[in-house]
Amino acid sequence: MIKIGALLVNFEQREILRNGLPLRISARAFDILEVLFRANGSIVTKDDIIDSVWPDQIVEENRLQVHIAALRKALEADRELIKTVTGRGYILIPQAPLAQQGTLASNLPGRPTTLVGRDADVENVVAKLAESAVVTLVGAGGIGKTALAIRVAEMAQAHFARTVCFVELASASSRESVLATMALALQVGPAEVLQDTRALLARMPPEGVLLVLDNAEHVVDEVAELAENLVAHARWLRVLVTSREPLTIRAETVYRVEPLAVPATEDTVEAMLDHGAVQLFLQRARDIAPRCAADEASVRAVADICRQLEGLPLAIELAAARVATLGIEGVAARLDDRLDLLSGGLRLALPRHQTLRATFDWSYALLDAEAKGLFRSLAFFAGTFAFDAVCAVATEPGVPIAAAITALGELAAKSLLTVEFHGAIALYRLTESTRAYAMEKLQDEGEVQRVAQRHLRYLQRQIEDRSALVPHRSKSAQAHSSLDAARSAWDWAFSSDGDAALGVALAGSLVGTLLDASLVHECRERAQLALETLDALPKGAVDATCEMRVCSAYAAALLMTDGAAADAAALWRRVLERATGCADAVFEARAMWGLWNAAMTAGDIHASLRFATRFEARTQRGGSAWQKLCASATLAASLHCFGELEQARERLERTLASLEVTGPQSRADSDLGMEPRIFGTGTLARIVWMQGETTLALDLIERAINLVRADMLEPSLCHLLAVVAVPIALACGESELAASHLALLRSQAALNRFDAWQDYGECLAGQLALDAGRHEEGIARLEAGLASLEARGFRRLTSPLIVSYAQALVREGRLDEALATIDEAQRRTASDGDHAFDAELMRTSAQVDLSRARGGYAAGDKTRARLIEAGHRKLAQAMALAREQGAWLFELRAALDLGESLAQDGAPREARALLAPFERFGGEHAAQGQEGEPPSLPEMRKLAALRRELDMPGLRDIDMADVI
Repeated sequence: MIKIGALLVNFEQREILRNGLPLRISARAFDILEVLFRANGSIVTKDDIIDSVWPDQIVEENRLQVHIAALRKALEADRELIKTVTGRGYILIPQAPLAQQGTLASNLPGRPTTLVGRDADVENVVAKLAESAVVTLVGAGGIGKTALAIRVAEMAQAHFARTVCFVELASASSRESVLATMALALQVGPAEVLQDTRALLARMPPEGVLLVLDNAEHVVDEVAELAENLVAHARWLRVLVTSREPLTIRAETVYRVEPLAVPATEDTVEAMLDHGAVQLFLQRARDIAPRCAADEASVRAVADICRQLEGLPLAIELAAARVATLGIEGVAARLDDRLDLLSGGLRLALPRHQTLRATFDWSYALLDAEAKGLFRSLAFFAGTFAFDAVCAVATEPGVPIAAAITALGELAAKSLLTVEFHGAIALYRLTESTRAYAMEKLQDEGEVQRVAQRHLRYLQRQIEDRSALVPHRSKSAQAHSSLDAARSAWDWAFSSDGDAALGVALAGSLVGTLLDASLVHECRERAQLALETLDALPKGAVDATCEMRVCSAYAAALLMTDGAAADAAALWRRVLERATGCADAVFEARAMWGLWNAAMTAGDIHASLRFATRFEARTQRGGSAWQKLCASATLAASLHCFGELEQARERLERTLASLEVTGPQSRADSDLGMEPRIFGTGTLARIVWMQGETTLALDLIERAINLVRADMLEPSLCHLLAVVAVPIALACGESELAASHLALLRSQAALNRFDAWQDYGECLAGQLALDAGRHEEGIARLEAGLASLEARGFRRLTSPLIVSYAQALVREGRLDEALATIDEAQRRTASDGDHAFDAELMRTSAQVDLSRARGGYAAGDKTRARLIEAGHRKLAQAMALAREQGAWLFELRAALDLGESLAQDGAPREARALLAPFERFGGEHAAQGQEGEPPSLPEMRKLAALRRELDMPGLRDIDMADVI
C-alpha cells in the first residue's frame, strides 16, 4: 500500500482505500495516478502521459484533463498534491515513507554480503506474496532460507513501500515466547499480546505490512496458529516464514528452496563460473584469499567441491572459509570428513550455522525417538531408495508399517529427507552431508554392525536377479539406485570392522551390475578384491554360485581392460569346473563362451574353434533357441577367422534370419555376454566384403550399428567399429565415413578407458594417414599401435593391420623390416590357425621380392630373375589361397599385382589372360556406380585402368617372345 494524502493505494491489486473503504475511479485515472507516482516527483509531460495510458491511440488533451480533475476530486483536501506545470505537464508531490508517517518502522537485519544465485527465487517468492497471504520458505538447514527471506523483504520494502517486521524465532520455545518475541519486534507490551493477539494487528499500519517469521521449525505449531489468526483478520497483511517444515495451514503457499545450481563435470570453465554454487564459493574464498582459484584447474576443483557438497550454501561457505588454510585441493581431499572440516562460520551467525554438524544437530533434536532411529538406519543408503528398502533395512521387526510411514513423513517434513517421484514411484534420498551425519549418529549409538548386515542382505536380494551374469538388460530406476548403496555397503564390508563373507556374497551380485553399466575398471578392481578374499575364507564360507559370479565378472573385465587372455581363460576354466560339478547349465554355457572369447582375443583360432564347437554341442543338448543361435554365430566367427568363408557366411545368414523371428531373449539367455545380431551382422559384413560385395558390406555395417543400443555392454560398439566399420569403409575408398567411425571409436574407447581399443584405433588412424599420402605419419602410428597391442597380448584381427604396415614399409624401401614383419605374422597364423588373411600376407611377401628385384638389380641379372620368379610364384599362391577360401577380393588383389608385374616384364598377353576372368564378374563384385560412373570398389577401378593400359596399341601384340 502507498499513502497519497488520505488515500491508500495498492498499485499491484489496483485498489484505492479512503477511510478503510474502497474508492472507485476509472481505469484511465488509476493509470495516470500510477504514471505520476512512478515519476518520483519529476514532471511528466502531457504527451508522455498520453503515450503511457493510451498507447497507439490518438487522444485529445481534454480527455487527459477530465481524468486529472477526477483524481483531484478523489484526493479532496489533498487535491493540491497533483500540480499543473504550465506548458510542461503535471507533477505528483512526493510522499514521505510510511515508516516516518506510521507507528511502526521496518527492522530488517543487515546483510553483510550479497545474495548469490537466487535471482529467480527472489522473483518467484515476491510473485507468490502478491497472491498468497502466507508464504513459507521450506528447505534443509543451511540452504539459505533466511538470506532469501531478507532479500525478498528488501524488495517488498523498496518497490512496494511495505513496512517489514522481521521476527527471529530461534530462541523461542513455546506459544508464550513466540508471542513475546513478536511483541518485542512490534513494540507491544507482552501482557497485552498474551491477552489478545489482535493487539499485534493494532500496532501494524493498515497500508501494508510484511511480517517475516524466521526459523520457525521448532515452534511450527505455534507459528501456524498465529499466522492463521493474523491473516484471517487483516487481508492486507503478508507473512513470510522460513522453516525446515511447512506450517500446513489453509492460507499457506509453500516455496521449497533448492540447493544452488552446480555445474556438470563436462562443462567449460566459463559455464562453471555461471553457476551459483561456484560463484558463492569463489566470492567467500576470495574474501579471505584474494588470489585463489586463478587458473582453470582450480576452478574445476571448486566445481567438484560444489558438486560433492550438492550446492548447499552453508556447506559451500564453510568449505570456502577453509581455503585460506588448506587451499582448494586440500579442501577437496578432506570432504570425506566433512562434518569436522566444515566448521568456523561467521562469528555473528547463529550457533547452528557455525558448523555443518550443528546445523544437523538442530534438526535431529526436533525428531521423536522413532524418527531418529529410522534416520540413523538410512545411513548406508547412497543415492535414491524405495519404501521396500526402508522396510527391509530401517524398520525393526514387529514395528507396524504405519510407524515407518509416519517417521518417513516426519523426516521429509523437516527437510532431512528428499522425496522424488518417478511417475507413480516415490524414491527417497539423503544428501551426502546428511548421510554422513546419519552415519555418525549410527556409530554413536553402536548400531553400525546390525544395520550394515541387514543392509548387505537386502542389497544382495535386491540385485540378485539382475546381475548374476553379464550383461543383463534391466535398466530400471531401482537397479540404478541400488548401485550407489551397494558401493557404500561394500566399502563397509571390506573394512576392518566389516564382514568379509557378507562382502563376497554382495560382490557376487554387485560386480555383474558394474559390468552391465560398462564400469569395467571398477568391476575388475572390486572382483579382484572379492576373489582374493574368497580364496582366503574357509572352504564353504561362500556358495559355488557366488564364486562363479565373481570369477565370470572378473574374467570378462580382464579382457576389456587389457588383462592377460591366459588369466581370463584360467578363470573361465574355474567357472566351468564349478558349473559342471553342480550341474549349472547357464554357467557352463557362459564359461564355454568365455573361453572362446579369450582364445579369440589371443588370436588362437584353433582353440576358439574347439570351444565354439563345444559350446554349440552343449546348446544342442539342452540350450534355448536363443542360446543355439548365439552358439551358431560364435562358431561362424571362428570359421571366418580360420578361412572358411563360405561355410561361415551360410551359417551366419541362416542364424540372422532365425534371430529375426525368434523374438527378444530371456534374461538368462542374454547373460551369455554377446548380442548375436550385432556380432553376427558385423562378421557377415566382413565376409561379404572379402567376397567383393562392397555395397552389401556397407549396408550390413549400417544395420549392425543401428542395432547397438545405449543399454548394451559398450565393447559391442568398439569391436564393431574397430574390426568392421572403419577398415571396410577405408578399404572401399570411403575415407570420410572411415574417419567418422574412427572418431566415434576413439571417443568411446577413451571414455570407457579401453586401452586396447585405443591402440587399435591408433593403428586405424595410421591407415587413414597412409591413405591420405602421409606415409611417415602412417607408418609411425601403425608401428606404435601394433607394438602396444602385442605387449597387451591382444591379437584379435591384427593381420590386416600388419599387412598395411608391411606394405607401407615396402613403399618406403624398408624391405628387410617388411619381410621380417610378414615372416613373423605368417609363422604365428600358421601356428594359431588365423588363416583369413593368409592370401594378403602372401601377397605382401611377394611385393617384397618384386621390389627387391626391381630396385636392386639390373635387367638380365640372375638374382633379379630369381626374385621376380619367387614373387610371381607367391602371387599365384595367394590367388590360389584366396580362391580356396572364397575371398574373391583378395584373389583380385593378387591378380592385379601379378598382372601389373607381368606388364612391366613385357608380357601383356599373359597379363590380359590372367585378368580376363575377373572382368566377367558383375553385380555386387563389380560394385558399379550409376551409369557412366567408374566402379566404386578401388580394386575394380585399378582393374579397369590396368586393362586400358594393356590394350594400348604399343603393347597389344608384344610378348616375351617378341622381346627376345
